[in-house]
Amino acid sequence: MRARNMHTHMHTSAPSEVYNWRVYAIAIVASMGAFLFGYDLAFIGTTITQKSFQEDFGLLHDDQAKEDAFAANIVSLLQAGCFFGSLLAAPVGDRIGRRWALIISGAVFTIGSLLKTVSFGKTALMFVGRAIGGLGVGAASMLVPLYVAELSPPAIRGRLVGIYEIFVQVGTCIGFWICYGIKINGPFGSMAWITPFAVQLIPGVLLMIGMFFTPESPRWLARYRGRDAGEAGLIKLRNLPIEHHYLQEEMLQIMDQIEQEQQFSEGTGIKATMKIVRRKGNWNRLLIGMTMFIFMQFAGSNAINYYSPRIFKSIGLTGTNTGLYATGIYGVVRLVAVVVAMNFVVDRFGRTKMLMAGGAVMAFSMWFIGAYIKIANPSASEQISAAGYAAVVFIYIFALGFCFSYAGVPWIYCAEIFPMNLRSVGVGICTATHWLLNFVIARSVPYMISNISYGTYFVFASMTTIGIFWVFFFVPETKGLTMEEMDDLFGSADAVRSLDDVLNDLEGGKPDLVAQHIEVTKI
Repeated sequence: MRARNMHTHMHTSAPSEVYNWRVYAIAIVASMGAFLFGYDLAFIGTTITQKSFQEDFGLLHDDQAKEDAFAANIVSLLQAGCFFGSLLAAPVGDRIGRRWALIISGAVFTIGSLLKTVSFGKTALMFVGRAIGGLGVGAASMLVPLYVAELSPPAIRGRLVGIYEIFVQVGTCIGFWICYGIKINGPFGSMAWITPFAVQLIPGVLLMIGMFFTPESPRWLARYRGRDAGEAGLIKLRNLPIEHHYLQEEMLQIMDQIEQEQQFSEGTGIKATMKIVRRKGNWNRLLIGMTMFIFMQFAGSNAINYYSPRIFKSIGLTGTNTGLYATGIYGVVRLVAVVVAMNFVVDRFGRTKMLMAGGAVMAFSMWFIGAYIKIANPSASEQISAAGYAAVVFIYIFALGFCFSYAGVPWIYCAEIFPMNLRSVGVGICTATHWLLNFVIARSVPYMISNISYGTYFVFASMTTIGIFWVFFFVPETKGLTMEEMDDLFGSADAVRSLDDVLNDLEGGKPDLVAQHIEVTKI
């Protein structure tokens, strides 16, 4: 059965003041947390193959099996840290607020980056730095979409949360080209690998400093500090007086959801949280969010990001500089595609159409690449054929499909669908699923390329093909809806009242809905 869609919107049209520079600036500052992730995606796979890195870490004369094991460890340790960081960020973000949690995330990442930069061939220190840095990246990857979604006007929520993915691609593109520039122009020796690690310190510090100047989420303030605090925050964000009907309507929906959640409260702790998860309309949201990230990871994009030189080599591109240049172009293609997708497509055509159309492009590209490698066996030839160049082009086409679908949509979708009392936990679990599967990909891809060759691409193609049908039948469209309307869309058993009923409260003037202090759920 096709997933149902809903096209209910706020009764009061959004005035132009709502789409002010402030919400864009906040999204950009917070998305420095995405730059952390994107940069690491790009530079690590290339940096660990440099001769100076392998010399300093005693890998130069190791066989392929040991080299694969080291590559898998250094890449996947960050993902392991990300998994735990995304889970820990949920209670921290609820207890001290989204803003301070992001400041802490930036500090943790900066510490990890510093340890990696000064490791100087000490494998243990490098591994510890990767794990600590992963805690910061994982926490930021969970907090940034949630924070931005909570302060975004519904009509441009996809665009604003999509800035997260744009910064992932900015970081990726910069990481690719820094590695290429170092290879061509230096510095050389140990500084050739130390420099890209040191660059990681910049976005970590910028995230910490920038978040000191951003406001707290008005939805978090309303839930944990009361109506007046949430209202004050919303007035500044929307650039509207409290008397404006749009602001009253938005605040009314927020407070009504808080009141409804209080009525259905199960207490605090893990058991209470699990009862909330099991309710009708909640468990399906969590399942959809987790499944979306599973399909995202098994699309194969991160395999290309982490091991791009080996991917291009498996197709037939030889020479280190050629592989690095091809990787750099790949980063530019992704960046341009994501900017277009997040700014002009996601809020116009919707989330589900993007997932299905982009999935079809990705699936076809992976089927072609896998078939080419099986039939042509490019590793046995010293020169790349015309079909080989076509396979390289299809990697870029795959990147376009990914950037218009799974690159940004899962982050937007999972940040906007959960009710307030499950939002941090739900986004945390979905993000942890992303990092768990990212960990699996990071650990397995070197061995997949070495052992099953073309089968690697067929695995990705199969999963992406299945994902098209899953989206069509099971994923509802959320474009244009307020975060409070998601309860009705997903059939929640304790959904907030209909908007018409809630708006009746406006007849008496300012809504008489007061948020009580809510104890933070302990997980």
